[in-house]
Amino acid sequence: MPAVPDAIAVHAGVLRSDARALVECAERLREIGARLDEDGIAPQWLRETVAAHIAACAAASDDLAEAATRLRVHAARTRR
Repeated sequence: MPAVPDAIAVHAGVLRSDARALVECAERLREIGARLDEDGIAPQWLRETVAAHIAACAAASDDLAEAATRLRVHAARTRR
């Protein structure tokens, strides 16, 4: 039976990694947004789009991190 909890833990690790990737994506978008603001020539819709994608990355990252945590707990419970 240990293969099932191990597989669950592997999936949790993938989700955690994806959550970190989304945090990094949001950071890159923040840098892009800051440059757009500095230049002052980007249209408002572009700055709003970047901001919306930053928020989407943050929300998705939080969701994936929560799912990873729940899967790790589930894996631990299935080992008992």
